[in-house]
Formats: sequence, structure tokens, C-alpha cells
Amino acid sequence: MVPVLVELGPIKLYTFGAMLALAFLGAGAVMEQGLERRGLDRSHVTPIVTWAAIGGILGSRILALLNDWQAFLSAPLDRLVTGAGFVWYGGLVGGFLAVTAYVLRSGLPWPLVVDAIAPGLALGQAIGRVGCQLSGDGDWGHESTLPWAMPYPNAIFGWPHPAGYRVHPAPVYESLLYSGIFLWLLSLSRREEDERIAPGTVLCWYLVLSGIARFLVEAVRIEPRLWLGITEAQWFGVASVVAGFAGMAWARRHRDRIAGLAMVLVCATALGSGCTSSPTAPDFVAQDLAGQAVRLSSQRGKVVFLNLWATWCPPCRSEMPAMAALAKQMGAQDFVVLAVSEDDSPEQVKRFVDEMKLDFPVLVDPTGEVGRRYGITGYPETFIIDRDGRQLARFIGPREWTDPAIVRDLKTLIDTGKWVRGPDGN
Repeated sequence: MVPVLVELGPIKLYTFGAMLALAFLGAGAVMEQGLERRGLDRSHVTPIVTWAAIGGILGSRILALLNDWQAFLSAPLDRLVTGAGFVWYGGLVGGFLAVTAYVLRSGLPWPLVVDAIAPGLALGQAIGRVGCQLSGDGDWGHESTLPWAMPYPNAIFGWPHPAGYRVHPAPVYESLLYSGIFLWLLSLSRREEDERIAPGTVLCWYLVLSGIARFLVEAVRIEPRLWLGITEAQWFGVASVVAGFAGMAWARRHRDRIAGLAMVLVCATALGSGCTSSPTAPDFVAQDLAGQAVRLSSQRGKVVFLNLWATWCPPCRSEMPAMAALAKQMGAQDFVVLAVSEDDSPEQVKRFVDEMKLDFPVLVDPTGEVGRRYGITGYPETFIIDRDGRQLARFIGPREWTDPAIVRDLKTLIDTGKWVRGPDGN
């Protein structure tokens, strides 16, 4: 892994950023050729790429906020200005909408333009996933013993696993799949004189093939499972495949309307999936008191009791014995207590832990980034996260965690996956 490509004093060129820029350049070059092949002015490439980038960033950010709606409502300004939280298919929808606005305003034929864009979009994804692999941005897969499985010891977001632990290199899988999709779409684009290939068909094949690719790769990635044990991205992949095939059927009769239909289906499904489930708990990496990186998503499969606190906070100190008793009582089950201290001094936290004889995982986050991601308003705040990484409840203030009612409800969550309390813990 090479997270930082070049470092000159305080200036850093991150590998992912460099690959993202290369992805835009590559996609733009392919689009330029596609427009020329269809008799359209190549000068439209720059504004199309610009609008796609703007719409893509806005769309991915909006869908990330919808997926974490409770945290947004608790601290809207913080959630808007933070750089964390982007969702790829929100970016796809946002980019399509922005490009659509430009195409309509410019009087360009929409089906021909999107057919010119589709191969470049696949190429951009293939290059972008190389950036994910080189930077180690956390989208690797489950543990694996396959010959090509690998660790990510220099990952930019931290590698939470011990030496010898190897995982599926999911970004490599995606890059290979999207490279194949790019070659297929490029070949298809050059056969559009065939009367059987209606305008808009290249876009539809992109929707079908990229949906299948994402569905397959998600099977090895560590992501929350929703309805029928399928991840949110896999549901979007299903919708993308349906939209693509529906679009191709539609194109045979209505050649100039296909892209609009596909985009509406994708938009509706993507936005719907972002609003119907419990929000995914914001992921983070923090160090334990031994200096080892611990990633929240590495706890998938367990119910996580996440407590944000500080040593100078009297209510935090008062509830620690009850938390320790809860951790001991529930320790034999798929349950873990993570207490993230936002003190400035890790040494002070270590002294407190030693004095209290706490034996559950205590992490340190002197920057306060974890608290910002969760939109906390004070200390302590506690979050209940289920086995699939969904945030189910938020307790503001201290609690008597050995209360039999709380213990019973946590056991019910562990045994059945059902949280019988509300999102505020009551």
C-alpha cells in the first residue's frame, strides 16, 4: 500500500486523489471519442465532466446523510461540513441528474450522449478502484486463505487485524470487472451502425453489467446486511440490472426515451433504499491503549456497545463501574463494549483505566473525530449497534447499565436481532 504518493513538507499528494484525477482524465478521453463517433461536438466534454463531478459529489453526500439521518438531525451543521461520508450510487444518480440538466439545456440528444459517457464511466471506476487498493481505504473483504489474499498493513484508515491476517482484495476484483465491462461497452459502441442496437443501449448494458459486478463483489465485502441478507449496494445492483434490461426492451419501441426511463428507475430505487432501513453506524478507526488500530467495522457479527466519554466528565466516571459489570456479564456472548475517550492525553486515559481496573476495550480519539461523526452533543453518549453494523439506539447521558431491563433487552437483541426499545433507548 502507498497511501501517500508524494510528500513535500506539509504538502501531500494522496494516491487515491491522484488516481481519481486520472480516472476523470481517462473517462473524458473516452467520452471525447464517443461524441465524435456520434457526430457531436467534442467541446461538450469539459462541461459534461465538470457537471458530472459536481452532481456526483452532491449526490453521494446527500445519500450518505440520508443513510445516517438521525446523526444529521442531531447535528446538521457538523454533518454538512465534515468531509466524511460518501455513497457511490448516490454519486451515480447525482451525476446523471446534473449531466441531464446540461444536455437538455444544450439541446443535445440524450441517448447518444449517455452512450458516449457509459464506457468512460466504467473505465473511471476501474482506475478509481486501483486508487482504493493502493491507499487501503478500508473497502477490502472478508478473511480469506486464497493464494491472492493479502493484508493491508499500511492502509490509510488503519489495519485493525493481527499479523498473518489476510483478506479478499475486493478493490482488485472490482477493477478487473470494470475493466472487462469497459472493453465490452467500447466494442458495443463501435457497432452502433447495427440497426438492432438502439440509441441508449450502451448505457443500459452499463447498468446491467455494473449492477452484476457490484452484487458479486459485495458478497466478499464486510457490509451491513438488510432485507433477505442482501446489502444496500446489492439491492441497488439488482435495481440497476432491472433498469438496464427494462431500458433495452423499451428502446426497441421508443428509441429516444430509454435513458430517461433507466435513470428514473435507478434514482427511485437508490433514494428509497437510503431511507427505509436503520442507518449504518459511521465507521471509524481509533487506537487502543497499546497503540493498535481498532476499526468499528471489524466488529461486524457482534452487538457493539459504543460509549463516548472523557476522564474529566463526572457522569462518565460514575457509569464506568456499571459498564465494566455489563461487559463482564455479557462477555461470553457476541457482545463487545468499546469505550472511546476523547481526552487530549492518552496517558491520562491509561492512568484512569488502570485505577478503575477496566478490562473492556478502551480507545482514544484525541481529535474528537468519532464524536463529530456521531453528532454527539455532550458526554457520555452511548450507541447500540447490531451485528450488521446498523445504529439502533442512542442513549444521551449516564445509565445504570446493570439494570435488569436493559440487560434483558440487550440479550434479546443478541439472540433475535430485534431491538425492542426506541432509537432514544426508551
